[in-house]
Amino acid sequence: MKAYLCAAIVAIGMAAPAQAQQGDFPNLWIAATAGFDSTRAKVSYEDSGDPTNDFAIDESTSGVTFGGALGYDIPIAPSWYLGIEGSADFADNKRCEEVFGSDAACFSLKRNLAAGVRVGTAVGKSTLFYVGGAYVNGKARASYTDQVDPTNNIAASDTRDGYRLSTGIEQRLGGNFFAKAEYRYSDYKDYSVSDGVESVSLGFDRHQAVVGLGVRF
Repeated sequence: MKAYLCAAIVAIGMAAPAQAQQGDFPNLWIAATAGFDSTRAKVSYEDSGDPTNDFAIDESTSGVTFGGALGYDIPIAPSWYLGIEGSADFADNKRCEEVFGSDAACFSLKRNLAAGVRVGTAVGKSTLFYVGGAYVNGKARASYTDQVDPTNNIAASDTRDGYRLSTGIEQRLGGNFFAKAEYRYSDYKDYSVSDGVESVSLGFDRHQAVVGLGVRF
């Protein structure tokens, strides 16, 4: 999938008119991204029927993230730009911890969507520094597996809203192409699910460092 996305970007760049000159950053852009994702999750399990079964885990997990972004920048002052952008990314993060012997408490990350704004300033003719803020919607799954009594198993998959702060640098490569490096911090609202006397709750935030290849047209 990543190979097809990169090929599409190259094709768009070759077909697009060479209207974006060095030192000029406005207009529509698209980019493919990939990088590192580190997520901290707080998982808790409560059994009101038998509180001795309660537990809480606060752990971090890391993995690979990949996705794409689309945006549009407009000049607001000499060398300054205001833009809107949206992105979608996926991660392979998953973590399981043993509790009460061989029982397992797990959480994993699914897709992540973001929409927001950014402000950038041009440095020289081919470099753009920017900071951004966005609304994010992430999907995660939490589960508890009882190896002795499967009737105690519980699992929940849900989406959570939150916010993202980001900062990055974009470097023109020639023509309409650019490369970018970006740091992102996202924080999501906690969620919980109950099943009878049992309940599982999950709260998480994440740090991402990504690089990207894109084109303006």
